[in-house]
Amino acid sequence: MTDHWNAMRKHWRLLGSPLRPPPEVVESYERELDLARWDVVMLGVTPELAGLGASMTAVDESRDMIASIWPGDAEHRKAVLGDWFDLPFPDASVDALIGDGCLTVIGGVDARRALFSAVSRVLKTDGRGGIRLYASPETRDDPQDVRALALAGGVSTFHDLKWRVAMTAIDGAPGYTIPVTGILEQFDMLFPDRDELSARTGWELPVIGTIDIYRNSSVIYNFAPVSALVEEAKVFFNDVEVASTGSYGLAERCPLLMLRSPKHR
Repeated sequence: MTDHWNAMRKHWRLLGSPLRPPPEVVESYERELDLARWDVVMLGVTPELAGLGASMTAVDESRDMIASIWPGDAEHRKAVLGDWFDLPFPDASVDALIGDGCLTVIGGVDARRALFSAVSRVLKTDGRGGIRLYASPETRDDPQDVRALALAGGVSTFHDLKWRVAMTAIDGAPGYTIPVTGILEQFDMLFPDRDELSARTGWELPVIGTIDIYRNSSVIYNFAPVSALVEEAKVFFNDVEVASTGSYGLAERCPLLMLRSPKHR
């Protein structure tokens, strides 16, 4: 996975919403979790979220991602190398924990459960967690409908389209998983002419080309529906809720999964 994210960081400036959180997402974390007075831990080094909380400690496994993406350590924020599944904090010691899209990029159901367990272990009894989801709809989109929508100008960004394409390719896979190479294959099948896609949408070819990061990657993503993620989270938390993160493109599939009252084991 480190190699995958090292490739991703080289194209970071070309990425956009919903992969990178727009301002209304940042506001939703603050609004729903009341972060301003808490010391916050973040999974990953999402720069748009670096200013949340009374203090911020970001945890990432990639030294290169920290060096390239993190806006830099300051008096009330820092980034540390660490494993999300073995967070470098004592049990029941964290006020608040956030992550943006992190459940999607770790693999299947076993990995999701392991991450929920790790978050539950470190959160205080009265702590709170919030993870923005990339969740597939309960009923799968028809791939040709996604193609038509994009060519008609009905998709907000290329990255919105990329997630829509990915969600059409799952089709009953265990754990709602898909190798990222499969996302690229589905995209190439639906949009064999990138020049046409660029001309019809106004998206620049280098932005469309960011999907080629997936070509030689061994990483597996998942796009589980909200209902499945809520049930998985309830094994580890007594209080699980879902909140909207705004009205940007694909926001309806990117809600905030809020986790409170951890079941310490």
